[in-house]
Amino acid sequence: MMMEEEELEFAEDLEAILHLSPEVQLAIEQVFPSQDPLDRADFNAVDYINTLFPTEQSLANIDDVVSKIRLKIRRLDDNIRTVVRGQTNVGQDGRQALEEAQVAIGQLFGKIKDIKDKAEKSEQMVKEITRDIKQLDHAKRHLTTSITTLNHLHMLAGGVDTLEAMTRKRQYGEVANLLQGVVNVLEHFQKYMGIPQIRQLSERVKAAQSELGTQILADFEEAFPAQGSKRTGGPNFRMGYELIISSHATELCFPTVRNLGEMIDRFVSDFRAQGPPKAGTEDGGAVLPSCADLFVYYKKCMVQCSQLSTGEPMIALTTIFQKYLREYAWKILSGNLPKTSSNSGGLTIKSLLQEKEGSEAAKFTVEELCLICSILSTAEYCLATTQQLEEKLKEKVDKILVERINLTGEMDTFSNVISNSIQLLVQDLDSACDPALTAMSKMPWQSVEHVGDQSPYVTSVIMHIKQNVPIIRDNLASTRKYFTQFCIKFTNSFIPKFINHLFRCKPISMVGAEQLLLDTHSLKTVLLDLPSIGSQVVRKAPASYTKIVVKGMTRAEMILKVVMAPHEPCVVFVDNYIKLLADGNPETFQKTLDMKGLKRNEQSSMLELFRQRLPTPPSGADGGPSLSFSTPTPEQENSRIRKLEKLIKKRL
Repeated sequence: MMMEEEELEFAEDLEAILHLSPEVQLAIEQVFPSQDPLDRADFNAVDYINTLFPTEQSLANIDDVVSKIRLKIRRLDDNIRTVVRGQTNVGQDGRQALEEAQVAIGQLFGKIKDIKDKAEKSEQMVKEITRDIKQLDHAKRHLTTSITTLNHLHMLAGGVDTLEAMTRKRQYGEVANLLQGVVNVLEHFQKYMGIPQIRQLSERVKAAQSELGTQILADFEEAFPAQGSKRTGGPNFRMGYELIISSHATELCFPTVRNLGEMIDRFVSDFRAQGPPKAGTEDGGAVLPSCADLFVYYKKCMVQCSQLSTGEPMIALTTIFQKYLREYAWKILSGNLPKTSSNSGGLTIKSLLQEKEGSEAAKFTVEELCLICSILSTAEYCLATTQQLEEKLKEKVDKILVERINLTGEMDTFSNVISNSIQLLVQDLDSACDPALTAMSKMPWQSVEHVGDQSPYVTSVIMHIKQNVPIIRDNLASTRKYFTQFCIKFTNSFIPKFINHLFRCKPISMVGAEQLLLDTHSLKTVLLDLPSIGSQVVRKAPASYTKIVVKGMTRAEMILKVVMAPHEPCVVFVDNYIKLLADGNPETFQKTLDMKGLKRNEQSSMLELFRQRLPTPPSGADGGPSLSFSTPTPEQENSRIRKLEKLIKKRL
């Protein structure tokens, strides 16, 4: 009886456990879909039995059905037992892992606490160490300030005594410079005016200024008596300017500025008559001494003007400075640059009609090269000094007039002198190398039988480089960046010209191409060493310069390697060309075929294949055969110039 009650309670508990909500049952069906009627939530035992035994005759198989169901029940029991045991083990493992994690967390908290305690101790130790250092820093700063202030006080006291003595002696020239210095030093003591001694020195300076104003006004009235009256006796006070003095003797008016301009004009005229010093002077051949004197003169004019007025007269003085800075740049510096036949620049009818390509151009002498470098160095000095002059003028002029001080145009003028000087140096060396490149293009490269040393044209180019570059480098030692610009501009001019003449070497045999490749490598080596060639101190060339040489001369080497490659099979040759040169211009490809000596019918098929093998440009890009070049190559540019020459000749 007890067993039946226990089984009944177990059944009820089991039914309560197995009773799932519709949402859970739906989720189970979605995760574990099944067609078995026993898995359905609305399972009906009677309907299921009627399904198994639809007729009385089917009851004969009842034993088999019962056996299958019992087997299925045993399997389910085994699965349930396995799952329950697994869950039991998992629970034990989980509890053990949780206990271990709790222990580890406890240990971690302990370590963190130890680290925190040590960090607090370290911080406290650092504070104790740095406390003394901070005190020393404060002491040093206060000591430095005290020493500086005492020095200023000593200068101020001595200056005031000297100022009063000079004022009594009417030494106005010396007073002009001293007064400005005393006023500047006195500005440092504005926050100390509560100290009686400092206040007394300030009052003495003001009294000296007042006395100077009274004395100067009296001296002017005595030196320039009223019209029609005779000059009375008094100090022999003479000035080189025509002055108009206001009631407070504080404004320098426009006649003064005009006369100042005339004096500067005479100074520039004297300098122009003397001419720039020749190369080999103590200053390295630069025009620096006279130029430096000019700027010192400007400084004196500005200081004297600012002592009397910092208003409109300073603007007028700035205009005078601008005028003569430009005149110095163009008439003195640019006017003394050596002249060349191509110095005017641009494309002229004479240059277009000349057929003597590569003819020997007149080279500058060593003295002329030194003069160009001297003018370049002087222009750089003037550029820097003009910038400083602008800053000083802005510092002296009234704040409301600062925007009217602008010497940018004059600085641009000196920059143009620098650019023109560099261009002259580049043109001279470039034209000196032209005959050698012309000789290279006229050599019979098809008949070369063996590879020897570097060709004579390479030796000629190297000779010109060794003659010019050391002179230029030594004379531009103080302006290293402009020497680097010279090297870069020469390389940018020489390498495209070399490649252009390389295309004119046709036809070329295999041995001839090997000789040209050797020559190209020799030129590449010399160009890489160009900045330090002929120098005892070997410097590494700037990375920007090295990059230009490597890129340009590598292209020349790739052209020769393409020429050396067999042109059959054609597909391999075309693909190799595209890979080595990355140039999608058909004209360049045809020039390479001309160098190989291929006939026109062979070139036609190769050109068609070349166009077919070019990679497709990216979507949205402009159409055209170029792979990666957006600007015309030197070969294209030369072709355009030749077409222009033919057009002009035809019209003439």
